[in-house]
Amino acid sequence: MSDIFHDGQLAVQKKAGEENIAIARIPMIKDSLHPRSIPFLEYQVLAFPGSEDGNGDLWLSLLVGERGFINIPSIEEIKFDLSKLKSNRDDIFFKNIETRPTVGVLFHEAARRARYRAWGLARTEGNELSITIKMGYPSCPKHIQREVIEVPENAELPVSNYENGTLLGALELDVISKAHTFFIATQTKKGDIESSHRGGNPGFIEILEHGVLRVPDYLGNSMFSTLGNIYENPKAALLFVDHKKGETLQLSGKATLQFEQNSDDDFYKSGETGRFWTFETKKWIRTINHHTVDNEFIDFSPFNVVTKK
Repeated sequence: MSDIFHDGQLAVQKKAGEENIAIARIPMIKDSLHPRSIPFLEYQVLAFPGSEDGNGDLWLSLLVGERGFINIPSIEEIKFDLSKLKSNRDDIFFKNIETRPTVGVLFHEAARRARYRAWGLARTEGNELSITIKMGYPSCPKHIQREVIEVPENAELPVSNYENGTLLGALELDVISKAHTFFIATQTKKGDIESSHRGGNPGFIEILEHGVLRVPDYLGNSMFSTLGNIYENPKAALLFVDHKKGETLQLSGKATLQFEQNSDDDFYKSGETGRFWTFETKKWIRTINHHTVDNEFIDFSPFNVVTKK
C-alpha cells in the first residue's frame, strides 16, 4: 500500500476513517494510461496542466485546442499538437516546463461529468508537447456541473492581455465568490504534481479576512490525493475559468488543512465531513482573451450541498 499511497495520503485516509475504501480503489491506479481511457482523452478540447516555476511556486493552466489536438501514441505518452492550440501560447506553463518538466494534467469533460488525471514529465519540440506518463487514473465525477464546451471551427489563436499582482482585488474576489467550479494543482513531498477539480453551488468558497479562501472538502473517492499532498507540502495553485468571457484567473500560494470543523454550520457546509482547507494567495495572473469557446450550462451536480437560507 505504501508504494501506491504516500505518507500524506495515508495520514488523511486514517483521519477520515476511509482507509479501507482507499485500498479498494488501488486497482484504478496505473503507472501508465488505462487503454480504455484513450478514446476519452483524444476527444477532449481542454487540458489542465499544473507546473512549477523557477522559484518553486505552483501554477495551474488551461490548454484549449481544436478536437484532435490530443494524440495518444501509446499508454506511456500523451502528445499535444500545438499548431491546433486555440488558447494563449504565452501561458506560464510553457516557460515553466523549460526548466522544470514535472507536470500533472487533468482532463475534465463537464458535459459527461467525467475526468482523468495523469502526471509525468513534459517536453516541447517545435509544435509538439509530449508528456511521458508516470501514473494515471480516472477520478471521481461528483460535484461536476454539466456544461457543453466546444471550440468553434473558426476560432483563432487569441492575442491576450494580462494583469497580475500579489493581493487579490475586488474584481478577482468577485470572480471567486461567484464560481461554481475551479481547478487545483498540488505537489507531493518528492515533487510530483497533480491537478484536480473542485465544484459546488456558487458561494461554496468562503472569502475570509485578507482574501484567504476557505473551501469545504466534500465526500470523494477516499484516496485523498489533493489533501494528502497538502498534508505533506503546502504549495498549491488554483485556476478559475470564465468561458463566457474567455478569461482565466491563476492563483499561486499555499494551502492549509482544517480537520474536525464540527460546528453545526461547518458540518453542514462541508457535506458532513467536517473537513475544509484554506488557501492564501502569493501571486496571481488574470488573462484576458485567453480563449474562445461555445459554452452552454446545463445543470448543477446533484451532489452539491445546498446552502441554507
